[in-house]
Amino acid sequence: MALDADFFDSIAIDVVKKKYYNANKVHAVFDEIRRQAEELNAENAMLRQQLERFNDRKVEIGDAVLSAQAIYQEIVDRANARAEAIVENAQKRSARILAESQQQQDYAVQRVEEAFNRMKQQHLASIDALNAEWQSFLCGLYPEEDAQAPEAEDVPEDLEEKIGAIAEELFSLEQEL
Repeated sequence: MALDADFFDSIAIDVVKKKYYNANKVHAVFDEIRRQAEELNAENAMLRQQLERFNDRKVEIGDAVLSAQAIYQEIVDRANARAEAIVENAQKRSARILAESQQQQDYAVQRVEEAFNRMKQQHLASIDALNAEWQSFLCGLYPEEDAQAPEAEDVPEDLEEKIGAIAEELFSLEQEL
């Protein structure tokens, strides 16, 4: 039975001769009140101990949460620092690769230009050699010590066309270079 309003309302002590209370019943009620008060004190002490343990646990949990937050922040800071280092290294590497590729591109352009110039010079030299041979050939057809050069009407028409085509081809090749 709990010490509440219903308990106290249920106490009925017989009055003896309308003046006195029955001592045995009063002692019985007081014993019951004492017993319940002792139970309540014991329960209260036990609850206080539990509350103290819970408060201790609360402090421990609070400390653990704070520690976890600190660890979390440290991990985040390290991860951010690591990420920044990785990005910085990647940017440096990217810049180095771009510089190297630019150097390689410049080198390749230089080599192609040199090769083109050599080919152009060789081609021009070949054209000059062909011109010289052609001149030599034409001069050999009409040597000066022989008779006079034939007139335009003495040159066969197909030879004249061939000479014109060759001259045009040489002119176009020279223009391309």
